[in-house]
Amino acid sequence: MPPQTDREYLERRQRLSAEKSRAATDPGIARIHGEFAQAYARRLEQVAQQQAD
Repeated sequence: MPPQTDREYLERRQRLSAEKSRAATDPGIARIHGEFAQAYARRLEQVAQQQAD
């Protein structure tokens, strides 16, 4: 996947995971979606660092 497309995918998934975390009524589901959002955010940071190098 080209870097731009990869970044856009990760941004979209991070945003959707965060939205699902906030919308979840079950605390366990909210936590899981929040963890996914955090993982996508970490990956986005890695991609940004790689592109900066």
